[in-house]
Amino acid sequence: MTARTSVNAGAGEEIVSVQVEDGDPYAVLALGRYTAVLTRDECRRIADALRAASRRHPPR
Repeated sequence: MTARTSVNAGAGEEIVSVQVEDGDPYAVLALGRYTAVLTRDECRRIADALRAASRRHPPR
C-alpha cells in the first residue's frame, strides 16, 4: 500500500507531496524540485509542527 498526498498551485503545479510505502522506514517529501527522505520520527515532528500551525487562530 502506498500513502500519498500533495498540494497543488492554482495552475495545477505540484508544490508539496509526501509518499510512503508500507514497510519502508522512510517517507519521501518533495518540495518543488527538492526531495528529502525522512525517517518516521522526522515525519512525526514535521506533522506535529504543521498540526500546531493549523490550529492557530488568525490575527485579528
